[in-house]
Amino acid sequence: MPAVESGRVYRVLLIGDEASSARVLQDALAASGGGHWRVETAADLGAGLARLARGGVVDAVLAGLDEKDPDRLDAVRTVCAAAPSAAVVVLTAADDEELGLAVLRAGAQDYLVKGPIQPELLSRTLHHALERKRTTDTLLRLEKAVGTMQLGVTITDVQGHVVYTNAAEAAMHGYTVDEMLRMDARDLSPPANWKPLSPEDLGSLRRWKRERVRLRKDGSSFPVQLMSDVIRDAGGQPMGIVTTCEDISERWEAEEALRESEERYALAAQGTNDGLWDWNLRTGRAYFSPRWKAMLGHAEDEVGATIEEWFRRIHAEDRGRVQRKIEDHLQGRSLRFEDEHRMKHKDGSYRWVLSRGFASRSYHGRPYRMAGGQTDVTDRRAYDPLTGLPNRALFAERLEDALARNRRRKGQFAVLFVDLDHFKAVNDTFGHVAGDHLLVEVARRLEASVRPGDTVARFAGDEFAILLERIQEVADATGVADRIQNALAAPVVVNDQEALPSASVGVALSLTEYARPEDVLRDADAAMYRAKQEGGARWEICDEAMRERVASRARMQQDLRNALELGELAVHYQPMAQLASGELRGFEAVVRWRGLLLPLDFLAAAEEAGGIARIEAWLLREACGQAGRWRARYGLPFRLSINVSTAQFLRPQFAAEVRAALDESGFPGSALTFEVTEDTLLRDPATVGTAFAAVSALGAGVVLDRFGSGQASAAAVRRFRLRGVKLDPALVADLDGEDDLDRDPFLRALLGLATALELPVAAVGVESETQRKRLQAL
Repeated sequence: MPAVESGRVYRVLLIGDEASSARVLQDALAASGGGHWRVETAADLGAGLARLARGGVVDAVLAGLDEKDPDRLDAVRTVCAAAPSAAVVVLTAADDEELGLAVLRAGAQDYLVKGPIQPELLSRTLHHALERKRTTDTLLRLEKAVGTMQLGVTITDVQGHVVYTNAAEAAMHGYTVDEMLRMDARDLSPPANWKPLSPEDLGSLRRWKRERVRLRKDGSSFPVQLMSDVIRDAGGQPMGIVTTCEDISERWEAEEALRESEERYALAAQGTNDGLWDWNLRTGRAYFSPRWKAMLGHAEDEVGATIEEWFRRIHAEDRGRVQRKIEDHLQGRSLRFEDEHRMKHKDGSYRWVLSRGFASRSYHGRPYRMAGGQTDVTDRRAYDPLTGLPNRALFAERLEDALARNRRRKGQFAVLFVDLDHFKAVNDTFGHVAGDHLLVEVARRLEASVRPGDTVARFAGDEFAILLERIQEVADATGVADRIQNALAAPVVVNDQEALPSASVGVALSLTEYARPEDVLRDADAAMYRAKQEGGARWEICDEAMRERVASRARMQQDLRNALELGELAVHYQPMAQLASGELRGFEAVVRWRGLLLPLDFLAAAEEAGGIARIEAWLLREACGQAGRWRARYGLPFRLSINVSTAQFLRPQFAAEVRAALDESGFPGSALTFEVTEDTLLRDPATVGTAFAAVSALGAGVVLDRFGSGQASAAAVRRFRLRGVKLDPALVADLDGEDDLDRDPFLRALLGLATALELPVAAVGVESETQRKRLQAL
């Protein structure tokens, strides 16, 4: 009697004239030994329905049926509806099989003929009714679940006749459920695809999955994915097959579209002279087309699938510029990437290529892929297409020749590096077309300022270089620099408005024993930079002191490339304390090199050399690791602050590197703060906002370093969610004087702004009691 649970009391409601026999029924059920029963009574149908309406557990209902009542079957339906979770057994006076079947169709689980009570029969009938009710309810639930599935479900017997199907399966094939129930499984498949299962197949098969083509009622076909299993009886013999069916038309169409797209891409790649590249920014993996590889003399299998395969082949002098331009585009500072540079051929020579690319961005503006093409421009690399002047490569060749002649005959020459002042403002104000017009006019004026036979070249952007050969004295070179300034002083009409160009000019003379063209250009560039620092519209000559500074910086950059591997970098932790109480609040992690050499002394050089990212990533891991160990050991809830450059903070991968450092160290993100300069806030607002959001998502905060030293406006400070500001150390140093505090209204104004914006203020370089007291007074 499987429906009865051991130890459970089953409640039976007895409705009708038999209610007076409740005690007899209770005793009979107890005597049957078939479980624990408790019988309740209701005198008539109305009382029974009232009892059911009150709720409470009723497992079975014994309802007397008045055979003379013309609505007797409605009464059965009413009881079944009132007790949907109970098994209903109807008591009849006559042994009428037709009436019994009508009772079952009305919803009852069984019926009994009134007469002497037989305990075993009564108990067995109730057991079977409970089991039948449970089975019926389970089947109804299953049928409801299967009927609402989006997957088609079909059950066939071992001969393939459909014995069950759901609405999704029928609709998928264009039939009704009733139509499907009169069909065979073979009717749903093209004849060529139908293969009946043998008894041996049915005996050995377990769940199997396959893709097939099915037929609709209208004769059209569609692809499906089928999953089948054999239904077995209690003895393990096959009695049917259940199959789920999923329409995969959309997937096949998408796969076909992808295949066609890949074929088009492959045909385009084979048919173009450009080499194509495709860079996955999330994984670092890169694809290079066969033409890209052949352009550099390589076979298909000689180039790997990382972006470093490209970068390491770029000429050392061009690599940093290419990577900066790519980074500018990824950060949204340029609309596209484009650069002309040298790539190393397999035979050791260099080929000039023009590389262009564009980044694909997510909904939030984050780049996730960058692709483009590479064109061999070696044959037309000698001249700048805009101005018609020699370009950098041709200039370098002519400079190399001048150096060789100078070594043979000890003649003199000079190189002038010319950089236009404020050219970006012209582009921003008048547009790139107007900027190009200005560059062409400047090129014309530069050529007019030199002798026939001298070389004027355009390097890139607003940079020009001039080679003056066979000069007699320094004044010959400075005289040309003066003529350039005079030539550029005349206005240039741009878009019906006057632009006043000027240039910073650096001069390098062959009085120095130069070995390579790049050494001459390095010194001329350094002199030009000095002229620009002095306000522009002037010239400077590279002297021995300047040359030594340039050489020293170059040596520093070279040494920095190996500093990490040699273990020369160290992290120092500067305490941060509450001004009023002196309580320790945390530490600022700063990197030191060669003892106590300050970051400002070498990080700028590292950034120029393209090595700042590695150093700052190392600092992040080291500082978080140490802070995590201190927290675990001492249990102190201190904060950690780390300086980060603008370029590093705005890198798309920065947040992922921070997360990795936090996960590895166990240090909480909520206790981590990054210090950025005002220059960071002045970059593209969307890019900066994305970086702030990525850091905030990790719980970390951002503090504005050297507050009061830059050009960031109050609006920029307010726009981004800062955790605080740090005063410029120069402002703190001024507090050591004996003058009244009112002498520095600027500092008071800064503190007032920070207070208004509800930003905590930190001060760096408090080294005297006077400074501490005056800060506290402020």
